[in-house]
Formats: sequence, C-alpha cells, structure tokens
Amino acid sequence: MTSSPVSPRLWHRLFNRLFGTPHQRGYRAAARAKLTKAVAIWHEAAQTGDGDCQLALAEALWHGQGTLPDPGAALRWYEQAALAGRPLAQARLAAAYAMGVPETHTRQGKPSYAFTRDRSKARHWAKIAAEQGYVDAQVLLAWLLSREEENAARDVAGAIDWYGRALDQGSAAAMIGLAGLISAGEVPDQGPEDAFQLYRKAADQGYKTAFYHLGVCLLQGTGVVADPKEAQRWLRRAADGGITGAIRVLGLIHLRGLAGEPVDMGQAETWLRRAAVKGDTESMVLLADLHATGKAKIANQAEAILWYVTASDAGYARATTALGKAHLTGQGVLIDHDRAIALFERVADEDPEARFQLGLCHLLGKGTPVNQAVAAQHLLKASEQQHPDAAYNYGALLHNGIGVPQDRQGALNFYNAAAELGSASGQYRMAYAYALGQEVPEDPDRAIELFTAAAEQEHHIAQVNLVRMLLKHYPDDRAALEKWRERIRISRHINSPETATILAELAWRLDQDAKAALALLREFVPANDLMGQYVREMITRSC
Repeated sequence: MTSSPVSPRLWHRLFNRLFGTPHQRGYRAAARAKLTKAVAIWHEAAQTGDGDCQLALAEALWHGQGTLPDPGAALRWYEQAALAGRPLAQARLAAAYAMGVPETHTRQGKPSYAFTRDRSKARHWAKIAAEQGYVDAQVLLAWLLSREEENAARDVAGAIDWYGRALDQGSAAAMIGLAGLISAGEVPDQGPEDAFQLYRKAADQGYKTAFYHLGVCLLQGTGVVADPKEAQRWLRRAADGGITGAIRVLGLIHLRGLAGEPVDMGQAETWLRRAAVKGDTESMVLLADLHATGKAKIANQAEAILWYVTASDAGYARATTALGKAHLTGQGVLIDHDRAIALFERVADEDPEARFQLGLCHLLGKGTPVNQAVAAQHLLKASEQQHPDAAYNYGALLHNGIGVPQDRQGALNFYNAAAELGSASGQYRMAYAYALGQEVPEDPDRAIELFTAAAEQEHHIAQVNLVRMLLKHYPDDRAALEKWRERIRISRHINSPETATILAELAWRLDQDAKAALALLREFVPANDLMGQYVREMITRSC
C-alpha cells in the first residue's frame, strides 16, 4: 500500500507550523545578526505575495539593512504591502509621497536621487491607513489636510477631526499638530492658552518637539506669562534632544540679545554652527551672515560663501540671493555680474530681496544694459512682495518719471507704504514731507515719529533732522537731545558736514560753548555750506 502525496499547500502550512512563517523566520535571522539571510527569506516570500514579507523587505531596502539601500525598490515593495492591506506600509508610502519620493538619476556614472512630492497619493494612502486606526497615519493625514499648498484644497475641519481621533489614542504628535492650528487661530473657541496646554501634555510624554514649542511660548509670552529663564531651560532640553529649531533659537538669543541675555557673538556662532551642521538652512545663512559682515569671532569670507552655497544647494532662496550679492561686490568670490543676475532670477519669485536686486541691476546696468522700464517692473513686483526698499525706490521712479510715467501722488503712496514696511529711506522721506507740510498737511509730531524710526536704523540724515525738529518743537527735552547727540557722536558719519553742524548747534544750545561749536564748524564744515553758514552766524550774533 502506497501513501498519497502531500499537496504543496498542505506541506507549506505544516512547514510554517513547525518552523514559523517566512516573516517570522526572517526576523529570527535578523535577531541573530544574519541580516542578509533575513532579506533573502523575505524577498523569496515577498515575490509570492506575502504582505508581511513585502513590508519587511521594503523596510530593509529603505534603511539599507542586510542589503544596499535602494529607495526606489523599497517604495515598490511598500506599495505591494500597502495593496495587501498592511497599515504600516500604507503609512510609510503616504509619508514618502508627502515628503518626496526618490527618483533615480545617473550623474557621472553614479546613481543620485531627486525627491518629488505627490500630495494626492500621500492623502490617498494616509486615509486608508488612518481609517484602520493607525495613529501615525491619522496624524499625517491631518497634517496633509491642514498644509495643502492649494488653499482651495485645504480641509481644516477634516484636519481637526483626524487630530482629534489621534488624540483619543494619546498621540503626542497630534497634540503638537492641533496646537499649531490653534496657534494659527484656525480652531474655533480655542486660543493660545489651549495650545500651550497641549504642548505641555506632549512634553510630559517626553516628546522633544514639544520642549521646543514650550520654550518658544515661554520666550514670547504666548499663552503663558513670559519666563525667559524657563524658556531657555526647555529650549536646551530640546537642543539636547537634537531639535534643530531649538538650537537655532538659542543662537538667535545670543545673536540678538533676547531673553535678557547680552549679545554674545561667540555663543551665537557656536549654537548656529551646531544647527547648520545638522542641516538647518536658516542657521547656515545666519552663520554665513556673521562671517560676511565681520561679526564672527574670527570672520572668514570663504566660510561665509561655503555656508551660502550649501544652503543655496539645499533650496534656501535667501542663501541664493546672498550669493548673488557677493558676486556683485566680490565679497569672498570673484565679481561676476552675469552670475549674480542668474542667481537672482532663479529665486526672484521666492525672495523679494532677489527681485529688488534684479531691479537695481537693470537700473544701474550691472551685468545687463540699463533698462529703466524693466527695472521699474522688478521694483514694483518686489514692492508687491512687501520689500520695503523696493517700495521706496519705485516711489522715487514714479516721482521722477524714470522708467514709468511721472506720478507724484502715486510716488507718495509708495513712500508711505515703504515707511509702513520699515524702510528707513521711506520713513525719512515721509518725515520730511510732514515736517515741511509738502504733499501732506504739516504735522511736526508725525514728522518726529518717522524721523525717530529712521534714526533708530542709523539713517544719519534722519538723526540730524530729528535733533533739529526736537530743538524747534521740544527744546526742553534735554534727555532726548542728549541721547541723539551721543548716538550721532558714535556714528560713522561723525565727520560729515551735516553731523558736525548739528553737533555744533547742540554744543552751543545745550552747553553754551560757542568756542567748541565754532571749532567744529571750522574743522568739518566747508565755508560755502549753507546750513553751516546759518549756524555760524547764529552763534556769532549771540556772542
């Protein structure tokens, strides 16, 4: 009597019962550090449609464990596992499409990857995984719905709902995401205090990003009473956890003298370098600025260019603009106006400063023939991008009819817009108009306010005119006059005729020191200078 053969399917079930599924056998091999064997087991089973092995193989290919990293192949296996109903694969696929899936190219015989995003596919896979209760997918889906680049496609209500579902599972990431929407004023009946409490709850779970947000809230007094010391404590905890935003903020605290700390360029450079090395492009540019402006402890123009190039290659528009400006001036690189214009054109739609610089290049003929009409177009676009000095310069073109038809009233509107945006030149121009009652009703107090705003930005003619307005309208405000006399004394324009004239007038009016006043006029003010002549005669008559 012969025994009947065992069917392949039955044999497969018996084998799995005795030795475990291919997925389990692969993990046992991986646990014994036999990663190559694990990948081989998973690959064989993945080809037969085993969803668990397809997912395990995708993870190995993505991270380069037991095999060379191959993002393209990993995505293909993630997709197979996602189609097989594995929520983790669906979530991984969604995240990849959200952040950018790799496309393999060949450069100089070597493979390289360009990452392209597909938000539609990201939402599709995130929704499938989220509906199965996968919490990370719920958070990702909420983020995608709230951050959609096309405003018409944004679904804030849907985002709030999915964040809520993830919150029900205790997700700290959902707390952070929902707090962000609350901070942006997009959650009904919720305010900064509610956002702060969510950040606190996430921090209680040890979520490092929450440490950063807590620090920023405490630094700015958002949703809580400002506490600079406590803010720095949380920021340092976040920085120790590798949160680059926290490292950057700590650098900014020392760079700008925030949180009660003195300006300390050495500390600022140390923190910004830490963040830059971790790939934070904003920190790269801030660090480059320190070197380019000579504020670093040991300034190095070559290092400035290195960081600008690195940040520019990473797609940071302001770095590209800074590189263009360096090529205009030859600071750290060779002067190359053509290269400067090419760099400005690359990022003009993203960075108003690049558009402004393009306008100046066409206006002054740097790297391109002078074309006042094209210059005007660029300056107008930059002003529409809220660039303060572009608004002022476009106003000047309108005022004089350069590159555009003359329009004095339109010019005044642009001067005023520039002043509101913080342009020192715009503030000075409007202050001058209010002081004389030209084009606008005379208003000494508004003139003083605008002269002060420009003077605080070291606009030295604004400082001179501010003192002159104070002497005329508030001669008894000695504190203000002394403050600005000292600011003028330490300015780099100390020896200019305008500065010497106003200092001479102050020496006479505040100190009754006609001798010192006349000495300043003799040394720094030409005999034919009209304002100098006026002050000299005024002092002489009083003696």
